[in-house]
Amino acid sequence: MKYIGNKSRLLEFIETALKDEGVPFEGTFCDIFSGTASVGFHFKKLNMRIISNDLMTYSYYLQKVMLGMNSTPKFLELKKAMQLEPSESLEALLDKVSKVEKKRGYFFNNFSPSGEYHRQFFTDDNGMAIDAIRDSLDTWKDKGVINSIEFDYLLASLVNAADHVANMSGTYGAYLKIWRSVALKHIKMLPIEIYDNSAVNQIWKKDANELVNEIDGDILYLDPPYNSRQYASNFHVLESLCVWDKQELRGVVGLRDYQSQKSAFSSKKEAAKALRDLVSNANFKTIVLSYNNEGIIPREEIIDILSSRGKLSEHTTDYRRFRTERNHEKRKYKDVDDRVTEHLWLVKVDN
Repeated sequence: MKYIGNKSRLLEFIETALKDEGVPFEGTFCDIFSGTASVGFHFKKLNMRIISNDLMTYSYYLQKVMLGMNSTPKFLELKKAMQLEPSESLEALLDKVSKVEKKRGYFFNNFSPSGEYHRQFFTDDNGMAIDAIRDSLDTWKDKGVINSIEFDYLLASLVNAADHVANMSGTYGAYLKIWRSVALKHIKMLPIEIYDNSAVNQIWKKDANELVNEIDGDILYLDPPYNSRQYASNFHVLESLCVWDKQELRGVVGLRDYQSQKSAFSSKKEAAKALRDLVSNANFKTIVLSYNNEGIIPREEIIDILSSRGKLSEHTTDYRRFRTERNHEKRKYKDVDDRVTEHLWLVKVDN
């Protein structure tokens, strides 16, 4: 999934830094700003129990599947309804779901060029396909064709599939005027990898500063927003897809009402205070903070906040800035290989 601050490329760096500091991979790992759930999934595969959280609904569904589930649902009733044998593969089932009869509905009207608002996030074909799939999920659940766990799995797969064919660069803050080649492909739902860590993992959808007062564990991983871009406005299309309240959207890109999902960590006035509150209330043996060199909280303030809880160490790495596309004839970046520095701060808590 294309995502601001996605740590998929930094997983080895995070794991190595913890090892170098002698932090054992035992007990409970908490990712309290989970996003795409990639960090939590990495530590789940290291057989740690997972607590995961994010305020965004699309993230919540990804977490429920990748981190909450320890086995893939069977979909026996849905296979029967789709005229498939129980032994048919999950790939075959998802292919059938991807091809349910298209319809012009809410998603098409709001995010496809021939819809009422002429937005160009998805082709007409994919906009209609997403409408049909998403409405089908609710219908199947209401009729008992799928249970709540199977619903979660299918919706998470749809989120990944829709994001893959979205006609945007990086975020849903704008759509492209020229179609990306991948956006012209028909949407295709794919299986999601499930790993069994033999643990009861907790998945939350709550403000991190509230949740931290209710949980405890061994490693608390913090990857908060680091700049003024709100995730709720930059990934509003996926949020609308998951919530499916079909509310009236506004503006050029079809924003939903996201006042309740604004993060203090994206405010220059509030970010440092929010971090101090979060760290001071954390009941974990080790606190880890990912924050890059473009973050809005000054380095000196980060050091002051974290060192108040115990011994502080710092690890850094440089990596290429996230790009949705490579340079090509229709997409020219001013600087194709600009770098950012990721700071990983580790606190061994002593108070």
